[in-house]
Amino acid sequence: MDWANQPHPFRYYRGASEAQLELGREPPALPHYRIYEPNALPPSPVDLGTVADFFRYSLALTAWKQAGTSRWSLRVNPSSGNLHPTEAYVLLESPRSEHDGPALYHYVSERHSLELRASFSQHIWDSLMYDLPAGSFLVGLGSVSWREAWKYGERAFRYCQHDIGHAVAALRFSAVLCGWQLRLVSSWSTDDVATLLGLNRQQEFPEEESEEPELLAVVTPNTSDGEVAVRFPVAAAKTIEKIRTGQWHGQPNRLSREHISWPVIDEVAVATRMPRDIALDAVPRESVCDQQLSYQLSNVDARQIIRQRRSCLALDGRSTVSCELFLRILARTLPGPYPPWDALYWPTAIHLALFVHRVDDVVPGLYFLVRDPARVDLLKKAMHETFLWETPAGVPIGFPLYRLVEADARDASRTLSCDQDIAADGFFSLGMIAEFAEPIQSNGAWFYRNLFWEAGVVGQVLYLEAEAAGLGSTGIGCYFDDPVHDLLGLADNQFQNLYHFTVGVPLEDHRLQTWPPYS
Repeated sequence: MDWANQPHPFRYYRGASEAQLELGREPPALPHYRIYEPNALPPSPVDLGTVADFFRYSLALTAWKQAGTSRWSLRVNPSSGNLHPTEAYVLLESPRSEHDGPALYHYVSERHSLELRASFSQHIWDSLMYDLPAGSFLVGLGSVSWREAWKYGERAFRYCQHDIGHAVAALRFSAVLCGWQLRLVSSWSTDDVATLLGLNRQQEFPEEESEEPELLAVVTPNTSDGEVAVRFPVAAAKTIEKIRTGQWHGQPNRLSREHISWPVIDEVAVATRMPRDIALDAVPRESVCDQQLSYQLSNVDARQIIRQRRSCLALDGRSTVSCELFLRILARTLPGPYPPWDALYWPTAIHLALFVHRVDDVVPGLYFLVRDPARVDLLKKAMHETFLWETPAGVPIGFPLYRLVEADARDASRTLSCDQDIAADGFFSLGMIAEFAEPIQSNGAWFYRNLFWEAGVVGQVLYLEAEAAGLGSTGIGCYFDDPVHDLLGLADNQFQNLYHFTVGVPLEDHRLQTWPPYS
């Protein structure tokens, strides 16, 4: 790594007008456990104040850290290596005054501000928001892969996708605080998202620092009955063409002096772009298990938990956690018709292989959480036939956690996570195992990204649940997937290991100084 050439962590559009978002305001207080309620608060009006809240609790800075002369920022949304390739855009109608028209803004987390990226006609807004409730707007995400490739090379593409998933969950939870719903749009192609966000204006971006369009989400207000009829905005050809001819503002800043080319990243990006005319209906989600509701719930403020989320660098390797708390954390990863899972439109595809180290009344060993119980038989058939598939003592009936092998799993978890001690020093660590070959064959290569997004959403839930329990956690992007497959008995790519994670008691590094995010 060439530290002197590290990409700048913030993108700006120089020459674009900037609207400073308010820092001194707060969304309503809400107990942390209620961020999983789809209709927890009445809807806030959409203006610069509430948009400030929306970004403050999803993609904003949470602190600055300093060690010697080195200084770096932390954000609400985690990122691989804290490199933050994710950029966010928001399409709003007249947010500042009645004289403003529809406009696309770029969010600058460093300054907590919006840069005016494009101005559009009212006709474009009306055609995009046709049949959506009043008070709706759009959010788009893109990835600057060079920020990750500078450190991680070829792995950068999948790390960018992990980060997109974390950002989606962060946005969904922040929408809860504003009284809004958020759902990913399945009816826009990647090229059309690029047009709306201005990411295909190649003449403006340095070639090596292009931004890959990822997704579009629609934000709608909560309703009194909790039901929101959403007809996703249609990317009509005429509307797309008019977007191209909108009034665009600003030039992106240059992030590095020099670059190293990783052609495979561009190849994978092209291969996994969503084509046109793939409009998928969102899959109705039933609760996998309601057992999480029987556990004691914390009344700690959700805003506090979101702001204090951190990625741990080391865990103590000694402490234990109660079985009840262990199950509560896992229960929150189970999908249902509530945030953040209601933001996703595809069937559940991620399951968890757990290395349990120090959980009270739970025998150490290899366990498996089947996030879609209908897939139990499929997983049993694909994995080692010697596995036990037993429901552990103390686990409620219907909770889809199974013991596969009783053993000290610390060495295995450490080795499989690139020999990192943090995987063995927590209460437990895990690998996220995706249903891989079949959904990609059925949907298309574009679905490869969605699998990583779901893994990132799971990771964000684990982060927040660990914080709410007074614990620490971190995602682990470096792992040996083939040995994980060997351990589980997975012989082909029917299933694929996509992401690792660990939860435990964090060790503080007192050499680091902490400064407020905005001063």
